[in-house]
Amino acid sequence: MASPPPRDAGVHAPSDARRTDRRPTILPPTRVVLPSAPGEESVSAATIGERHAASPELSVTLESVVTGEDAEKLWNTYHVNFAPLGELAMLQHVFSREEILDELANPKITKIVGWAGTEPAGLGMVTNDLESVPQISPDFLRARYPDHAADDRIYYGILVAVSHRQRGLTLFNRIYTELWQVAAKAGGILAFDICQFNRDAFDTDSLVGRIASSFPDGTVSIADQQTWYIAELPRPIEQI
Repeated sequence: MASPPPRDAGVHAPSDARRTDRRPTILPPTRVVLPSAPGEESVSAATIGERHAASPELSVTLESVVTGEDAEKLWNTYHVNFAPLGELAMLQHVFSREEILDELANPKITKIVGWAGTEPAGLGMVTNDLESVPQISPDFLRARYPDHAADDRIYYGILVAVSHRQRGLTLFNRIYTELWQVAAKAGGILAFDICQFNRDAFDTDSLVGRIASSFPDGTVSIADQQTWYIAELPRPIEQI
C-alpha cells in the first residue's frame, strides 16, 4: 500500500491566482442551418447566431480567497439555491450573507468556482480544517478515522451551488467532482450532508454513488443520521 501523502497535499490553501492551466472548457453549441418552410426566407447560420448567442465558456478554478464583487455574486447564487430549504429541512441550511462572505474569505476553506466566461456562476466549498465547519463534530470524525486525522486527510464538503442559468448543464457535476478530487488527491475521506428532501426529490443517493464510482476504489456510505421527532401535545397531564 502506498504511503500516505504529506500533510499539505490536500490543497489546504490553494494559490490565490486563478489557475488557467487547469480550466477545462466546453465548446459552444454548434450552429446549424435550419431548412426553411416553403415560401419562407432561408435562415442563415449568422441569423441563428444573432437570435441565439453562444453560451459563454464554462470553466472551473480552485481559489483560496474570494472577495469583492465575485464574492457578492456567489453569495447571491448560494442564497437563491439554499433559501427554499428553510421551509423544507429541519436542519439549518441557510446562512447569512456575513457568514458566507466570511467563509469565502477564509483561506482554510478551498473554493471551487465555476465560471461562465468571466462571471462566477457556481461554487463548491471544502476544507480539512474541521473547526471551520461549526455544524459538525470534528471529534466524531477523528475518532472514526484516526489514521486520516493524524495527517489532516479528513475533508468536509460544505456546499455546492450553481446559478439557475447554468442548471441542466454540466457545471454542477464538474464542481462536485472537483470538490471530491481535493480529498482524493490527498488519499483522504470526504464527509458531507444531504437533507431528506434533496435525497427524495433528486435521488442524491444514486448521484453520489455514481460520482464515487468514478474514482478508483472509491466508495460511499452513510456515516450517521439525525431523526427529527414531533410530539403533538394538545393537552397537558392533569396530575403529575
